[in-house]
Amino acid sequence: MTPEKKVREVINRMLNESGWEIVDRDNYSPEISAVAIEEGLLKGNLEADYLLFLNGKAIGVLEAKREELQLSSVVMEQAEKYIRKLPNWCSCWYQPLPIVYLSNGKEILFKNINNLDEDYASISRIHSPREIVKMLGIEDDYAGLPALQKKGLRDCQYEAITELESSFRLGQSRALMVLATGAGKTFTACMAAYRLLSYTPMKRVLFLVDRNNLGRQAEGEFGTFRLTETGEPFNTIFTTERLKSANIPKDANVVISTIQRLFALLTGQELNDNDNDESYNEENKEIQLGGNLNLPPDFFDLIIIDECHRSIYGNWRQVLEYFSSAKMVGLTATPGPETLAFFNNNRIVNYTLEKSIADGINVDYRIYRIKTQITENGGAVKEGEKVTQVTKYSGKVEDVKISEEKTYTPTELNRSIVNPSQIKLILETYRDAIYTELYPEREPQLEYIPKTLIFALNDAHATNIVRIAKEVFPNQSENFVQKITYSARDSNQLIRSFRNNKDFRIAVTVTLVATGTDVKPLEVMMFMRDVESDALYTQMKGRGVRTIGDEQLRNVTPNAISKDLFFLVDAVGVTEHEMQVTRPGIDVPPPNMSLRVLLERITHGDLPDDNLRLLASRLSRINIKSDNKQRQKFMDLARIEMKDLAVQIFNTLEGGTLDPFIEVNQPNLARKGLVRPLTRNPKARQYLLELNAGFISILQPGEDNLIEKGFSIEEAQKTTQAFEEYINSHKDEIEALRIIYNNTNEPITYGMLKDLREKLIHSSNKFNPVLLWNTYSILEPAHVVSFRTKGEKDALTNIIQLVRFAFKEISELRSFSSLAASRFELWCGQNQRPLTDIQKEIIRNVVNYIVANGSCTMNDIKEEDKPFVAQMVRIFGSADTVNNAIISLSQFILKAV
Repeated sequence: MTPEKKVREVINRMLNESGWEIVDRDNYSPEISAVAIEEGLLKGNLEADYLLFLNGKAIGVLEAKREELQLSSVVMEQAEKYIRKLPNWCSCWYQPLPIVYLSNGKEILFKNINNLDEDYASISRIHSPREIVKMLGIEDDYAGLPALQKKGLRDCQYEAITELESSFRLGQSRALMVLATGAGKTFTACMAAYRLLSYTPMKRVLFLVDRNNLGRQAEGEFGTFRLTETGEPFNTIFTTERLKSANIPKDANVVISTIQRLFALLTGQELNDNDNDESYNEENKEIQLGGNLNLPPDFFDLIIIDECHRSIYGNWRQVLEYFSSAKMVGLTATPGPETLAFFNNNRIVNYTLEKSIADGINVDYRIYRIKTQITENGGAVKEGEKVTQVTKYSGKVEDVKISEEKTYTPTELNRSIVNPSQIKLILETYRDAIYTELYPEREPQLEYIPKTLIFALNDAHATNIVRIAKEVFPNQSENFVQKITYSARDSNQLIRSFRNNKDFRIAVTVTLVATGTDVKPLEVMMFMRDVESDALYTQMKGRGVRTIGDEQLRNVTPNAISKDLFFLVDAVGVTEHEMQVTRPGIDVPPPNMSLRVLLERITHGDLPDDNLRLLASRLSRINIKSDNKQRQKFMDLARIEMKDLAVQIFNTLEGGTLDPFIEVNQPNLARKGLVRPLTRNPKARQYLLELNAGFISILQPGEDNLIEKGFSIEEAQKTTQAFEEYINSHKDEIEALRIIYNNTNEPITYGMLKDLREKLIHSSNKFNPVLLWNTYSILEPAHVVSFRTKGEKDALTNIIQLVRFAFKEISELRSFSSLAASRFELWCGQNQRPLTDIQKEIIRNVVNYIVANGSCTMNDIKEEDKPFVAQMVRIFGSADTVNNAIISLSQFILKAV
C-alpha cells in the first residue's frame, strides 16, 4: 500500500467516525446528509482531496498529505486557494467555503476563515456536521444530520431512514413507511427518533400506538435500542415515558400513547394505566376537543404513528391534527387508500411481505384446509330440540325447547347458533394432522404441539373453543389452552406467557393478538372466523411470519427442529375469497344511535322526525328477524304488533301531518301518541332491547361431518408449475441448471448452487427449496421422502434433487443425505485403488461436506479446515491424490441415478 493510500485510510476512518460519508464524484448524491467527495472537482480542473458537503451544499475542504510531510504554510495556501475555486454549478453555503482541514494522518489542523483573528488550530478529531452547523450559525434544521451508517441496520431500515430525512429536507411534513411485519418498524422508528432528537432542533416526539399493550412493547424496544453514538440505551439518553397519568414530565423527549389516551389528556379526563383504551369510544360518543386544552399545538415536534392504517381516522383524526406544526411519520405493513391520502401519497419506502420472505427476514406459510358440513352449508335446529339459550342483552341462560324448526347459515354459526360438534370436529381434525401431516418429522408429543393461535369470531366463541379444546387435548396442564381477549385477565402477561412458556400451547383470540403483537415461536395459525378486510387479514397472517433461532424455538417447543415456515389452518374458507380494501373513516358507516339511547330519548319526549324514522327502521328490522313466538310476546306487552307500529310511524311521517318538532318542552301530543305503546311500557322497551341484541342457541351437542382436510392441491400445482416453467426457461443461461438438465456430470459447486438458490428466491419466495420440497410432497406423497434432520433439510444440494425431479430425471425426491452412506460404500468398492481402513475412515468425513455444499476440491475444504486437509495429505501420500479422490467422490455422490 502506498503512503498516500495509508493516509487516506486513516483520514477516511476519522471522517466516518465524525459522521461523514466518503464517496467519489460519480457516486455523490444530494440525498446524503453529510458527505466528503474524494478528488472533488474545482475550477481550472483542480481537485480537492476531499470536498465537504452538508445537506447538498459545499461547506469546506480537507487537504491530505503523506504522513512524513509537514502541514506547512504551502499546504495552507493550497487549501485556501481551493475554497475559492468552487465551480459555479455547485451549491454552497457560503463563498468562499469557510471550513478548511489539513491532515497527514497524524495531525489535524483546522481553520474557520470566517474568524479573521484566528489561525490554524490543532484538533484531535474532525468536527461532526452538527458541530459545524452550530459553529457557522447555519439555519437549516437538517444540515447537522450525520451520514447514516449501515452497520446494525437492515437494507429496508437504512432506506426508510435515509428517505425520511431526505423527505423532511425537501419540505415534506408527512411521510409513510410501508414495512412488512417482522422488518423492524419500531427499531426503525427508534433510529429515526434518535437521529432527529440528537442532530436537529426537535425536542419532543410522540410515538402513537393503537393499543396500550403495544405501548408497553414499544417502551421496551426504546429501552433496548443501543444503536447510538455511545452504545448507551435510548432511554438513558432521552427520557422516554409511556403515558400513564395526566402529567407528562417536563423533560420527556419521547411520549408513548394511544390516541384515546392523548385525547383524555388533552381534555382533562382521568387516566389509569390499563388496557381499556380500545373500547374508549363509547356508543354514539362524539369526539370534541373544545377550546381549553392541556397541551399547546406545538407541544410535539414529531409524531410517529404505528399501525397507521387504522389508528388515526374518523373522529380521532382531529386529535392528531391539533398538533399542526408537528412532522408526521406513519408506520404500517398494510396501507389503504386513506392511509396514502393522509400522508400526501409520500410513501418513502415500500417493503412488502413478499420481499421480506425473499430476503429471509420472514418465513412463508402453507395452507391446510379443513371443511365440515356445518361450516360450509349451515344446518337446522329441529322442532322440539333442546338448546341452551343465552339472551345477549341480559346474559340470562336457560334451557328451552325449539318451538319451530329453524335453519341457520354458515354466517349465523357462532353468532346466533353455537354447534359444539362443529368446533370439536375442527379441533380433532387439527390434532390428528399435527404429527402426521404438518410436522411428521417431530416426536409426537401432544404436550408440545406447535404454538397455535386460533382466531375466534367473538369472545363467546373464544370461550367455547377453549372449553372444547380442553376436551380434545385431555390430560394437559391447566395453561395448555387459554383465551387472550379483553375479557380475560392481564392480557400483557398472557401474551408474554404464550411467547415464553412451554406449557401454554394454544391461544385463542379475537383481535387482541391480531396486529402488532410479536410471538416468534408461533408456528400455526388457525382461522375459525372469516375476514373480509385485506389489511386485517395481512396483519393477522403477520403474527406467524416472524423468524426465530433454532435453540430459542426449542426452549419453548422442545421437539421442534426449526421454523422455516408456518401453517395457516383454514377452517372457514378465509383463503378462498377476494379480500376487500377498506378505508377507515370512509367505508365504515358512522355509528347510529344505539337502540337503548334512542328509546331513552323517545321516552323523554325527544321526538324529531329523524328519531321517529330511526325507531320505525329498527322496529322493522327486529320484526323480520324475530320468530312468531317472540312477535307475540312483544304484542302482549305493547298491545300492538311491531310491524303495525313501524308502519304507523312511517305512514304518519310520509303524510306530513305532524306539527314541526321544536323542542322537548312543547306539547308534541301527536308525536307522543305515535310512540305511546313503548313510552308507557318499560317491559316492552326492555324486551325490544333483548330482541335487538339477539339470542345464542347452543346445541346439545349438535352434529357435524368432515367433508375435506389437507393441503391445497390447487396452490401446490400452481407453485410447482411455475417452478418448472422457470427452470425450463433458464436452463441454458444458469450454469447449475445447464449441467443438471444436460446431465453432463460436471462439478456442481457451492457457488453455482448458491447462485441458483438466490435466483430462484428472487423470482418467487415460494421457490425456497424447503417450501418446494414440501409442495411436491403434497402432490406426490408416495414419491417424496421427508427430511429427518435439520442438516438434511438445510443441505444446498437439495436444489439439485428438486431440479432433477422437476426435469423428470429421477422418479423419487430424496435428499443426498439419505443416499450418501450407501453411495460412499459403493464408491469405495469401485475405486480403482483399494483404500486402507484409515484412508476410508478419514475421507468419509468429506461426505457431509459434499452433501451440504455441492462438488468440492481439496482447496475448498482447506478453507474450512486446514489441519484436516494436512492430515489427509499425510495419509494419502500426496495432495494430488487427495484432490483427485475428493473430486471423484463428489461426482459419485451427486450423480443422477
